[in-house]
Amino acid sequence: MGDGAVGNRAITMLYVDDVGASRDFYRDIVGLELTLDAGGYCEFAWGNLVLGLRARANARSQYGEVVAPAGAGASHQVTVEVSNVDALVARLAAAGVVALQPPTTQSWGMRSASFRDPDGHVWEVGAPAG
Repeated sequence: MGDGAVGNRAITMLYVDDVGASRDFYRDIVGLELTLDAGGYCEFAWGNLVLGLRARANARSQYGEVVAPAGAGASHQVTVEVSNVDALVARLAAAGVVALQPPTTQSWGMRSASFRDPDGHVWEVGAPAG
């Protein structure tokens, strides 16, 4: 690329109110591998996705009102492929997470479900049906 990029790592960043609580949710309930924990910021590996969690207060101090306050509602959705949609949704349900969409086999050949994390971010997980 001619843009000066030096690596192939990209991070999807979510602004959260409580990094520790969100870290615990993604590590202990979703089952992701925590790869970096720096207090007000942490990262996870989810397949080829790097998920970064940053304290909303820190992001607002840097970017101002561009960062929505907690409770403003979802403005995006992150979709990832998982090996077993039903197993992940069952693990989430056991922890009290209510699915926005329960595991459903879609007409385009995917089985998918969606849920919200503790900060209201919408996630969709999917796997090939069958």
